[in-house]
Amino acid sequence: MTVDAHTRSIALMKFLSALAIRLGVADHVYVVGGAVRNFLMGHRIKDIDVVIDTVGAGKNSEWFALEVEKAIPVTTNLTTNQYGVAILTIAGGGWHIEKGVTVGREVIEIANARRESYGAPEGKGYKPHLVEPCTIHEDLLRREFTFNTLLWRMSDLTDGPEKASVLDLTGRGRSDLEKRLLNTPSPPDKTFSDDPTRMLRAVKFVVRYNFLFDQDVYQCIRANAPKLRQMPWEAVRKILVEDILQGPDPQVAIALLRALNLAPVIKTWLDEEPGFATALGRSLAEADVDVILDLHQLGWSMKSPLGFLDAAGFSRVREILNSLPPEDRTPFVEALKKPPVDQGALFSKYQLEGKDRQRVVQEARKVLLLAPESIGKLHSVVDLALKLQRDGVT
Repeated sequence: MTVDAHTRSIALMKFLSALAIRLGVADHVYVVGGAVRNFLMGHRIKDIDVVIDTVGAGKNSEWFALEVEKAIPVTTNLTTNQYGVAILTIAGGGWHIEKGVTVGREVIEIANARRESYGAPEGKGYKPHLVEPCTIHEDLLRREFTFNTLLWRMSDLTDGPEKASVLDLTGRGRSDLEKRLLNTPSPPDKTFSDDPTRMLRAVKFVVRYNFLFDQDVYQCIRANAPKLRQMPWEAVRKILVEDILQGPDPQVAIALLRALNLAPVIKTWLDEEPGFATALGRSLAEADVDVILDLHQLGWSMKSPLGFLDAAGFSRVREILNSLPPEDRTPFVEALKKPPVDQGALFSKYQLEGKDRQRVVQEARKVLLLAPESIGKLHSVVDLALKLQRDGVT
């Protein structure tokens, strides 16, 4: 039977709870972060993040992961990264974890509760240079936002999350979530200096869940925006594209990037880093035209499906789109990108060679921007325009 990620996650939590109880560490192993947040918000759980308090349990993530691996009756693969996160991949299919639920090709990440330091000589941000074990409470304080500090104890998950108590060790996670308030468990300046990509993740959460910014957090992001340049552009592009521009309301997100002073920082980066500009432009191939227009309005240098337009052209396209009925918007944009004219016939008729052939598409776009209603007879209009040019009629 095929089940969704939510159902599999709950089944996995019950399984891990029973195992942790049998091993005697269930009071020191937790599910923390997005699963708890989503559950309290009435959203589906996508996956679970497991943390073991090594100080309390006297055991670490790799030990627990090995025990989990032994208990799973199908093929698995276990690796542990440099931060002490054990990544257990269930490679084999057909694990009937409980009645009606089959698990296969799932990944379980088990982390040690840890303290992180970002004071490496090469500068702060993105990846810690020092990781040390700590209590679960200290671990929660290093996290980005208070609503991601809520947790379930494994000893409470025997019957699933519906009957489990939610622990709020910082005393702020539950109330901030109920208020839909984006706040940080530690001073925001430390949070965003440690990892400046968190400023982009803040935009993601505010837009995705309709949160509000705590005012201190809002002002802190505006002040710390230049620190985003400390990050690898590949990491910034990934969050920018996957979490913001491909999110539920990218135009609202773009407005927030501007308000938080993040947009001009990214603009400078795009101007100076061709690889970033190229990668961002490539990711916009299927983007909504309004998103592309909003990005170009920021002055971002990038190749996009409408990159052939100048500033006046972008303004004219927005004006046209605002006047068209919804069903005509996409056909117009597609015609602008690839004008529906028989280029070969026009090349031959007017003996166009080399760079002169560009005139066909250029003339077609000029016509569409001037008279978008001519889209159905574009070939004949362009034909006439080329004839007049050949005959010296202006």
